[in-house]
Amino acid sequence: MNRVAVIMSTYNGEAYVREQLESILNQRDVEVSVFVRDDGSKDRTAKIIQEYDKVHFIQGENIGLGNSFMNLLYSVPSDYDYYALSDQDDFWENIKLSKAIALLKQENKQLYISNQKCVDKDKKFIMMRYSKMPKLSPIDVLSQNKGTGCTMVFSKEFKALITEDTRRPSEALLKVRIHDVWITMIGALTNSIVYDPNAYILYRQHGNNVVGAFKPNLRKRINIKIKKIKNPQLRNGRSLLAAEIIKHYKDYASAYQILFVCARYKTNIQDKFTLLSSYSLFKEYNNIFTFWCYIILGIF
Repeated sequence: MNRVAVIMSTYNGEAYVREQLESILNQRDVEVSVFVRDDGSKDRTAKIIQEYDKVHFIQGENIGLGNSFMNLLYSVPSDYDYYALSDQDDFWENIKLSKAIALLKQENKQLYISNQKCVDKDKKFIMMRYSKMPKLSPIDVLSQNKGTGCTMVFSKEFKALITEDTRRPSEALLKVRIHDVWITMIGALTNSIVYDPNAYILYRQHGNNVVGAFKPNLRKRINIKIKKIKNPQLRNGRSLLAAEIIKHYKDYASAYQILFVCARYKTNIQDKFTLLSSYSLFKEYNNIFTFWCYIILGIF
């Protein structure tokens, strides 16, 4: 029986964390261990988690979702057969892990990513998140990542690749591009991803989602852009991602010259013009005016 380490970061998740933990512990045909790092919750989340003897619990200070997950991923023992990431507020069907492992073996891949069944707070079905297979090339991940962390299952070999000490992403990056973007990018660069159009996870949508399935309304999107312009720490998510991938995974990134262009565009005028003329690579995610504004304002 395969041994699987499930990794979860929590923050003020008392409403749904018990139900999610129960669904993980009820997985069939695998031996599950759960590792949870609480990111400084102010509600009863930590107390609920500590009721479970089978859960390895770490109480941490608030460092944000991406850094919390990455800290935990680096600290979990490396002797499990597979690793899975979990949100605090979803619900897993009891075959989620066994289905993922079977597909990884069948396709000889290292990183499993799947579709999601979007549900409301009471688990009433709304829609499948993706009606067609999402694009998961390095350029697509750079533009708009569609590799959702809470669906991920990966091998111990892939875990070793993404947790080498010399390849660790910076805390600054993980504040603007969270852990699942980093992991998906590495999976794309190494041709490790298998995507499952089926879904064995109920992806709960509610008012307190840290990351959700639905696009924010226009007013919220404008406010996000204004915050990025005002706050340098929130800017340059794509260029910072490209720069760190080149720094830590240059051996895999060398075939994708656009990553080098994105990493240098703020300091190299030739790269800026190259990026401005590369709209065709990114047109699925932004209109050309928005794309140019991002680059000119230095927030790409």
